[in-house]
Amino acid sequence: MEPDEYDVFLSYAGDDREIARELEQALRGVKVHGRPMRVFRDERSIDHHESITKRITESVLASTVFLAYYSRAYPTRPACQLEMTFAFLLAQRGDTAAGRILVINPEESGDHIEPVQLRDLKYRPRPVTAADHRRFAEDVAGHVARSPGPPSAAGPVPPARWWPGDPLPDRGMIHRYSEMWQLHSALHAGEFGLVERGPAIGVAVISGLPGTGKTTLAAQYAQEFAAAFLGGVYRFTLDPDQDGPDLLLDYRRALRTMAADRGIALDGADDDRLCFRVADHFGRQARPVLWIVDQVPAGVPDEVVRELLVPSRWVRTILTCREHRYTDIGAPVHLSRLTEAEGLALLEDAYDTGEESEAAGLVGDLGGHPQDLRIAGAKLRAARGLVSLPEYRAKIRDEVDSVLQETLRELDASALSVLAPALFLAPVPIPRGVLRRTAEARHGWTEREAWDRLLPALTSLTRMCVVSAAGDGVFVHPRVVRALPPGAASGLLPAVGAAVAEYLTGPDAPAPSTVAHARHLVTGPDLPDDLAISLLTELVAIDERAASHLSAARLAQRLVSRLRHRYGDEDARTRQAAAAAALALVTVADYSAATELARLALHPTSDEATAQALHGLAAGLDGLGRFSEAEPHWQRLEHRIPDMSPEHADRVRIDRARALRQRGRLPEAAALLAEVTDPDLPQRHLEEALIHGLHQRPRLAMAAAERALAGFERAGLAQHPLAFEAAVALVDAKLSAFARSPNPFTKMDRQQLVRMREVCEEYERRLGPANPLTLSARVAYGISVAGWQDGRTGRAILEAADQDARAALGERHPIRLRIQYGLSGAAMNLHDFETSAEYASRAYHGRLIVLGEQHPETLASLMQLGIARVSLSDDPEAAEMIKQATRGLQKIHPLWHGEVVRGYIAQGFGSLPRPVYEGMMRATFLATEAPGALKRMLKNWTDRK
Repeated sequence: MEPDEYDVFLSYAGDDREIARELEQALRGVKVHGRPMRVFRDERSIDHHESITKRITESVLASTVFLAYYSRAYPTRPACQLEMTFAFLLAQRGDTAAGRILVINPEESGDHIEPVQLRDLKYRPRPVTAADHRRFAEDVAGHVARSPGPPSAAGPVPPARWWPGDPLPDRGMIHRYSEMWQLHSALHAGEFGLVERGPAIGVAVISGLPGTGKTTLAAQYAQEFAAAFLGGVYRFTLDPDQDGPDLLLDYRRALRTMAADRGIALDGADDDRLCFRVADHFGRQARPVLWIVDQVPAGVPDEVVRELLVPSRWVRTILTCREHRYTDIGAPVHLSRLTEAEGLALLEDAYDTGEESEAAGLVGDLGGHPQDLRIAGAKLRAARGLVSLPEYRAKIRDEVDSVLQETLRELDASALSVLAPALFLAPVPIPRGVLRRTAEARHGWTEREAWDRLLPALTSLTRMCVVSAAGDGVFVHPRVVRALPPGAASGLLPAVGAAVAEYLTGPDAPAPSTVAHARHLVTGPDLPDDLAISLLTELVAIDERAASHLSAARLAQRLVSRLRHRYGDEDARTRQAAAAAALALVTVADYSAATELARLALHPTSDEATAQALHGLAAGLDGLGRFSEAEPHWQRLEHRIPDMSPEHADRVRIDRARALRQRGRLPEAAALLAEVTDPDLPQRHLEEALIHGLHQRPRLAMAAAERALAGFERAGLAQHPLAFEAAVALVDAKLSAFARSPNPFTKMDRQQLVRMREVCEEYERRLGPANPLTLSARVAYGISVAGWQDGRTGRAILEAADQDARAALGERHPIRLRIQYGLSGAAMNLHDFETSAEYASRAYHGRLIVLGEQHPETLASLMQLGIARVSLSDDPEAAEMIKQATRGLQKIHPLWHGEVVRGYIAQGFGSLPRPVYEGMMRATFLATEAPGALKRMLKNWTDRK
């Protein structure tokens, strides 16, 4: 052993000094490796505000065993917690605390011991008698003899990898070790089920009011324990004012940025699979990772919060939020107020000797609020000798947000130039360049004058804890913004908007914070039109490049509104934007808004805007189920195809083919698709898949749907609504090609239905439950479940969709009529022919009006109605319905088409005498259901055995 190495480092609280001396004496009285045991024990009482000394750090590093006398006083002493933290991190380098750390617990229980890993160790009781001390010392000597030596022999600790960058040092950070160890235990609770009941999920949720130190605690933990996370520390800061969809949108953008920085392959990954791909990477890396998601907005649903997590056993996740919730997602760590000792630490050097009780009173006056205490401490230090602590307390006692307001009232114009822009911007860091440009515009300063004034103001505000540095930006806490004096931002909005617009539209890619500020600015009505138009135009382009179709469509609507207000309805800029917005709204199935904007863009001239307007109007009317109104616009549009750009012409051909398919004109639709000049367009392959599906050619439909999905991925459009439609078409084709209806149902078939359900859920998350695209997916899922697996469950799915469709689309929308048809089929599978006939009648008469007499869906409804009525009784009129439907379908489909074959079988059954017909029906149902019934019977018998 080297001269500076020790066998034991003895850690204890100052209150336990006498007991520690007894322990040291006992330890030195036994031998290890043939010599007396060497023990390090620091006699000095380390003050609350002192950091751990270099001597102690080196001694822990040079000691084979760390022995903690863990009384209830131990966790209240910062020096003890510093020693324990350092020892624990060194122990974790050997994968376990059991090899390095020994604990004496003199208390009756172990609930005061943190972290949780220490609770899992076998405690040593406090030795009392001389014999106890001897046995204890011999036990420790044996442990030392079996240990590999001091941690210093393992070499230096590798530096942590941080993303997005290394943390900035915070010399004013108060070490809340009790909460930090609580956080550590929450992150690791599930690993130690014998002592903790927490689930093994590796997620901790820090909650508390604004300014209580949630972000600081997460940062403190990350800095203290960074060496334990060799896979890296990743931190994401959310916008606390965003709702679920926008929140996920920005978070997923940040994920892709992080992945690009770290070389994680996410090419072609859908948004909802990003976290899984990241988890796969960390799994292959096989190193612990700390994942921090800061500022989860209030009110975000649990299902959205779950999408922020990386599902890997290598990842420990910290969430911070204002609400004390999400206890089903992670172990809670709730912050309220600082203790008196912690509050006094923030007021260090802010009061004179003899004012300790007044300082403690100030901590109470401010409710132990960390942010208020920081600001109060900075103010008192600046006014030292001018304002006494009792005077300061009297001044702020009765004021709301008093600490901030009292401080902010005294700021000069330069300081307000830093703070005031935050009144109009998002609660994320403000780029320094935006502050400079705003100050130049407001005060008429040159660039040099602006920097000369702002830099000292930034330094002063940072020292006062009013702002904090965040990379190249400045973060202004929302509590500071709320406390700004009245009139601080009077007339400032145009300057702020112009500064953000300059950085958003500049030659370099805008920073995420700049984009967030632009989004925040355009939501308000007071921004001048010209600035709003500039910001909105760029934001629409940003979202379109990112394939954020819903956000792009909504921003495009705002842009049209601003253009109308600024230039009027007849201006070419307004019309062009309205036409583009109409097509964007068609993409996300907001057909009412699309038709309104398309009509605005229509003009007698033959310009590009008019062609786009016709396109949006025709597609929008189709989406509303108003086919007869849409048809003249489609015809006008077809005449304009030769004058269009190739890209627009192909989109028109594909959408027109879609319209023809919806009208049952399948040969015309297929012929138009053949004219598309770009054969690799995924939208074309999707239409081909849907046409093949209607012709009941499932293998061809499957191949086309797969080509469509691959094309959407290659184009970076994996999250496009039509990509989800292609996924539904693929599942439907696979079920038609391979499943056997309705029993037995294979594992692969069930997986296909699960995939279809997932697509429905994704539609619902992105577009809402009553969006036409969502409803179409829900109907397809319900019909598949009813037809292939479970009639009752399928019927329930369709009934729920029917309620939403009736409210959102009306009685005779094609989607609602398809639901009626699906409900008829579900009832027929359940042998409820009367209900089946009722639903089939509604579907038939509605489709007769909307789609026409010879539409294949109308004819299918007529056949369904006839079969249901024939199943109830001898009904010549029903038999004629079946014949009429069969003749019509035979003109559209080949003889081997399922609906045509079904018609001939129904005619044959219907011509039989009634008793024979009923016997045939029973035999058919028995043959269909027997395999599944036998399978269930065998399973029940096996379960009983």
